Amino acid sequence: MPREEVFVITKLYPSQFSDAEAAIDDAVEKLDIGYIDLMLLHHPGDGDVAAYHAMEQAVADGKIRSIGLSNWYIEELEEFLPQVNITPALVQNEIHPYYQEQEVVPYIQSLGIVTQGWYPFGGRGHTAELLGDPVISAIAEAHGVTSAQVILRWNLQRGVVVIPGSSNPDHIRENLDLFGFELTDEEMAQIAALERGEKHDWY
Repeated sequence: MPREEVFVITKLYPSQFSDAEAAIDDAVEKLDIGYIDLMLLHHPGDGDVAAYHAMEQAVADGKIRSIGLSNWYIEELEEFLPQVNITPALVQNEIHPYYQEQEVVPYIQSLGIVTQGWYPFGGRGHTAELLGDPVISAIAEAHGVTSAQVILRWNLQRGVVVIPGSSNPDHIRENLDLFGFELTDEEMAQIAALERGEKHDWY
């Protein structure tokens, strides 16, 4: 497979921030794919600005193509962004119908930064409840699709990039099959009303 057809994202953890340059070199060496498409800081922590500066240098050196953040919200971004030189290409946060980040997503997008949602189906221990939600199930039935497809389509219509994980080829194909239907404004509003502020991980 040609290298340019694969897009690889990896992260630096706060435990690596103190020697970010070495951690970046280690990631490039271990992956052994020539360059990293996108590297993120996993979440805020001591030394995050210096670690980001190391990623900026790695971009200049051709080791990384683009850089971003994970688990950064409005207050963190307002403090962080004035201290860096390259605007993050992407901010990756937990986003699902029970935790929608209705203020955070538009804020990030207003900065020209892509928003990416992890745990789109609610995460470990919560997926069955979310996929079985009566509102989502009814919308899925109306369109002749699955609840998973409804959730992914909802994200796309909000301008949120989603990264559902699966090792099941059928599920992977299903997760890609999102462009044969569109949710109505009413359906988008019904899903918006599911907001619980229910975060399923601590980041």
